[in-house]
Amino acid sequence: MASFDRPSTRLLLGELTGLPGDRRIRSKPPRLRPLLLSRFAAVGVSGLVVNLALLWASVTIGHINYVVGAIVATQGSTTWNFLLLDRWVFPERRERSGRLRYLAFSGVNNLTLLLRVPMLAALVSVLHVHYLLSNLITLIVLFVSRFMVSDRLIWRTPKAVPALASATGTPAVQPGRPPLSAQEPDATLHRYDVAGIVAIESEIVLPELGLFATPALDQPADIQIRVAAVGGGPRRRPVVTYGPRFVAYDEHLGSNAANFRLDFRDQIEVTVGPLLARSPHVVYTNVVEALLRFVLVSRDHILLHSATIQLHGRGVMLTARTDTGKTGTILRLLRDHEGAFLSDDMTIVTPGGLALSYPKPLTISSHTLAAVNLRALSPAEQVKLSLQSRVHSKAGRSVGSRLGEMNLPIMALNAVAQAIVPPPKYMIQRLVPCRSARSTSVQELFVIERGQAELEELDLERVVEIMIANTDDAYGFPPFRYFAPAITVDGQNYHALRQRERELLTRFVRSVRARRLARDDFSWADTIPKLIGDDEGLASRWSS
Repeated sequence: MASFDRPSTRLLLGELTGLPGDRRIRSKPPRLRPLLLSRFAAVGVSGLVVNLALLWASVTIGHINYVVGAIVATQGSTTWNFLLLDRWVFPERRERSGRLRYLAFSGVNNLTLLLRVPMLAALVSVLHVHYLLSNLITLIVLFVSRFMVSDRLIWRTPKAVPALASATGTPAVQPGRPPLSAQEPDATLHRYDVAGIVAIESEIVLPELGLFATPALDQPADIQIRVAAVGGGPRRRPVVTYGPRFVAYDEHLGSNAANFRLDFRDQIEVTVGPLLARSPHVVYTNVVEALLRFVLVSRDHILLHSATIQLHGRGVMLTARTDTGKTGTILRLLRDHEGAFLSDDMTIVTPGGLALSYPKPLTISSHTLAAVNLRALSPAEQVKLSLQSRVHSKAGRSVGSRLGEMNLPIMALNAVAQAIVPPPKYMIQRLVPCRSARSTSVQELFVIERGQAELEELDLERVVEIMIANTDDAYGFPPFRYFAPAITVDGQNYHALRQRERELLTRFVRSVRARRLARDDFSWADTIPKLIGDDEGLASRWSS
């Protein structure tokens, strides 16, 4: 096997021509059994009480550091949980001796400390969350992965039938199951027609594309998403395997966790592990949207990290780095000036300057709450929103980015965390009263930044660089940077698609007036309406 080490993530690359090792498959997609899961959860809750009590005693009475206390508390709760699991949850599964079962369970719980301790330290030191609450969060985040290891390895059922992946890198599939594209129409599949340009067929619902949902597609799907076991068993570090027409991402926790595989054939086939499938937001944001971006480029459209509205009869586009304040600005502009909404996070544009609606739900962070009509939300939603906006704030994502640079199963952690605390997403009409528009001709482009008050006209080359940088910034979370080089659409590789995207963007920018607007008080929404009412200089655009 030819491989090399990436120092920042210690990520290994496998063989370029095939998938390594054996695969284990089952006759049906693995499911979490409700009775076992509920009993496991009940034991887990009792273990949480034991763990928190021991941690409190260690820190308050024993006067030791909270990290050391968490390690000590884990040993006590491990023994407590093992006794209940062995006698109540898995009493019929005792193929191994009790000593081996205990050592295996204890080993797994202590191994999770390698994940929990960095998370615990980040929550306490970076987010300033109380150490007891931080400890509780880390235990909950790892709950599903611990159940899967206990259910499938420590108290395992009869072994699954082994099957080998082919030497050409074709993934192991369920016996007798044809590829998704060859199956008869299935009412359980979710279909999305994105602006009449890209067709998606998926075994999991994609809430971000909800307004593009359709009962049937008029064309074969460009992107197909299925749920199945991917890759091999547990490993010590993530592995990315490249082939001529595929890329596979395998993390620490094995084939039923957060692994995924992309096959670039006539359609792009996306296979995601069962755990990853339980967090559709992670699937969409970290895999599907990145693929959608380059499929659109192959169709001479661009997916830009930008917000677009109609204001005073003009098409106005805003772009910014993540967490600058773009969403709050859009909400205030719509609330105060009765504009029409097209998009908040991503906008589909044509080279001729036309923006198409991309109405994803808005993600509300802590600094956008002031622009939200909280009276439109129930008291329970307001409390929930307050918690979600803190967890999914810039600080929260910075913790995730730091964890992503460590040798951790970051996709699995992200999937479980977002399944427990979903992102605070709302359709625009729930937050502010406004109209919707399907398209608009973009005339004004504002690059908003935080800093000393400043207004600057931007030249063509600089605007293109800023727009590409801001769009790339939206895909900074692993594992995009590892599978991106393998993307191929309609015979165009990643490098050619990037070059084509730049050419299309240059043509688009020629038709708009672009200005950089810096403010240190979040007052972009107060300034922009005044600027678009000033026609001075509108005629001085770039010539073709």
